[in-house]
Amino acid sequence: MYFKRDDLYTPFGAGGVNGGKLRQCMLLIEAALGREPGIKGVITYCSLHSPQGPITAAAARHYGLPCVVAYGGASDMSVATGSMPRLAMSYGASVQVIAKSGRHNVLKQRAEALAKARGLFVVQYGINLDDYGEVLLSAVAEQAQNIPDELDDLYITCGSGITASGVIVGIERYGKAVKNIHLISTAYDRREKVRATLQRYGAERPFQYHDLFHTPGFVYEKQQKMRVGGVKLHPQYEAKSMKYLVDHGLNTNNALFWIVGAEPRER
Repeated sequence: MYFKRDDLYTPFGAGGVNGGKLRQCMLLIEAALGREPGIKGVITYCSLHSPQGPITAAAARHYGLPCVVAYGGASDMSVATGSMPRLAMSYGASVQVIAKSGRHNVLKQRAEALAKARGLFVVQYGINLDDYGEVLLSAVAEQAQNIPDELDDLYITCGSGITASGVIVGIERYGKAVKNIHLISTAYDRREKVRATLQRYGAERPFQYHDLFHTPGFVYEKQQKMRVGGVKLHPQYEAKSMKYLVDHGLNTNNALFWIVGAEPRER
């Protein structure tokens, strides 16, 4: 089995934030600075357990921008002791609880209101796709250039669906012969979002969707420990996907498992 090691993208050093989502976030902020002059800072909203907070904080610091990481439905104690909020603070972010609810639509609305009032750029859940699709999808698609030219199966953990969409765009763009593409979902159903994105970028092709998120007993917050071939998989995402792959006896011959990122640690 092959592994695509996007987690080895570590511009700020080993052990910190890393991976494909960091690459996307940095390119997003760079593009926003060129397109939207006058940005005074960055704000993002996410789950207490998501690496998006520290990823955005690190990228914002790199470009010399203040950053707000917004949470909802969390206590001051959980924010003060949570590993991801603490890591975001170590990169200079202001961590704030902006809503009693942690629901995506509530956080999005509150974050956008704060952004408008303070002149901040919003890094949306999963990293912005609607307004900066070409920037983000191309960043992911280019990573498909160095995977094998012929594969029987390719496995991608699917959260927001942005990385999954970018990988499929790359497969089509660079002529990779992949018989079966598998999206293993660790979040709400993104199939229609992925299909719409592929249609928009002329890369329509079928994929197999494995709904891990709605499997009985699945808990997003619960971590899964797994190490494969010396690689420690992210306990929130890839480790769960790999366990699913093994438990269901999916093919591992001439197959590739795409690792988006590793779990960052407090420095």
